Amino acid sequence: MTADPLHGAGAPARPSIGARLVDFLLEHEFAVAFWILTAIVAVPVFAVAVPPLADYVNHLSRMQVIAVRGHDAFLDAFYQIEWQLIPNLAMDLIVPPLDRLLDIYRAGQIFTLLTVLSLVTGPMMVHKALHGRINAFPLTAFVVVYNGVFLFGMMNFLLGVGLACWGLAAWIAMRERALALRLAVSAVFCLMLFVCHLYAVGLYGLAIGSFEAWAWARRGFRLDRRLVVALIALIVPVLPLVPLLMGSSTWGLVREYAWVAQSKMEGLGLVIRTYDDTHDLAVVGLGAAALGWALHRGILSVHGAAWPLAGFGFAVFLAMPYTLFGSEMADQRMPIAVLTLLLGFVHLDPEDKWSKAGFMALIVAFAVLRVGDVTLQWRRMEAIHDDMRASLAMVPRGAKILVAHADDPKGTQAEQDAISHSPCLATIERSALVSTAFAVKGKQIMTVRPAYHDRVDTEDGNPPAISQLIAASYTREDGAPRDHFWDEWTREHDFVYVLYTEANADNPDPDDLELVHDGKGFQLYKVKKS
Repeated sequence: MTADPLHGAGAPARPSIGARLVDFLLEHEFAVAFWILTAIVAVPVFAVAVPPLADYVNHLSRMQVIAVRGHDAFLDAFYQIEWQLIPNLAMDLIVPPLDRLLDIYRAGQIFTLLTVLSLVTGPMMVHKALHGRINAFPLTAFVVVYNGVFLFGMMNFLLGVGLACWGLAAWIAMRERALALRLAVSAVFCLMLFVCHLYAVGLYGLAIGSFEAWAWARRGFRLDRRLVVALIALIVPVLPLVPLLMGSSTWGLVREYAWVAQSKMEGLGLVIRTYDDTHDLAVVGLGAAALGWALHRGILSVHGAAWPLAGFGFAVFLAMPYTLFGSEMADQRMPIAVLTLLLGFVHLDPEDKWSKAGFMALIVAFAVLRVGDVTLQWRRMEAIHDDMRASLAMVPRGAKILVAHADDPKGTQAEQDAISHSPCLATIERSALVSTAFAVKGKQIMTVRPAYHDRVDTEDGNPPAISQLIAASYTREDGAPRDHFWDEWTREHDFVYVLYTEANADNPDPDDLELVHDGKGFQLYKVKKS
């Protein structure tokens, strides 16, 4: 035993700083891992001004219209906001108020981070409700939070998935509480989920129904009081949403549905897909190996309620159409939503603290690999948005812009997705009317004013190819009935963005178009007025 000058001879030696740090990390390994992972998944959000999520910038342009309503004469002349309770409002309610404190881009980043945090904390809350404490396994949500559905920019839906996890956790935690309290809490979650997205309400009902089916099976499928109470608590809070839905403009889209068989495999792939298939498969392979090892060691267990949730979720996924209420990818959203819920039902029970710390270190490593790749891709594609914003210097405020596609699209799928809605930056930067801005009655609260209704896409369709524009300008007879919103483009629009072009591409219509900016994957033309 060594001498300690402070405590006298024979006192035990104090541990080194390194040893004390290791002890602290092992004692608080979950909190340390959580905050490290939170910092990691936040990096892409703030690494770029505009996350290159396919639909994101289009939604952000609507946030700008809402935020400056009554203060921008051009946008007020082009668009109108018709406030009503439709199941797609979360971003519309959160981002514009934030814009009054920040700018619209920073407000969008805050909303994106809120969506990410809801998705990664939801499974933890489910696990805590099931087991009384948060386990290490739900941290795997940090690895899959950036996925193919997220990269499409379906922000309201994804926020709804995270809230559905929190709602399920509240349901489980309050199963023994008074029925009135359970009804009140569930009603609050139902309303919040309805505001986020209609699918989120269905996911919440699916999760609770699956859990109660498991509990009922454990009671031998007896028709007892607990079953009746559970059904009342499940059904009653949803009932007020029925007249809300039927009374909203969204109900007018009820007949817009389509079932597509090949979309099922694509939906499963979106669970792991980011930008590089090789990288994604490598992460999946390493993750599967780690899970296999954990199962072999017997330190991984699955709560019984996970099985009916997985089974019912898969059945709904197979039955759900590709298009529902006019929204595409309805079925493809299900796998990642169900997986996010299921993560909370898996329990990791390592043999010692070092094994637990090793698992968390593995999660951090996987998150770094996956999020790092996303960050690098976003930083690379930020050049497209920067170039698009630079091109807007040539556009006067209040311009009317038509968006078209090249006949032979160039660029990778990721680049095309990043650029697909980037002309909507003109709404934010130059108070412009953009033909592709989301303004479909029943899907958004923003619509185009009647004076401009015929010159933009109000059906959420595809922009025309440049050859279609040229054909319309040369073959259309004066006074002929309109077949497309672009039929009178040479008279009704000031500029044309042609997307997915190659550098130095030829002017497709020198008689009507004047090139003003040759950009990264796009060209901006000024329409020559006769």
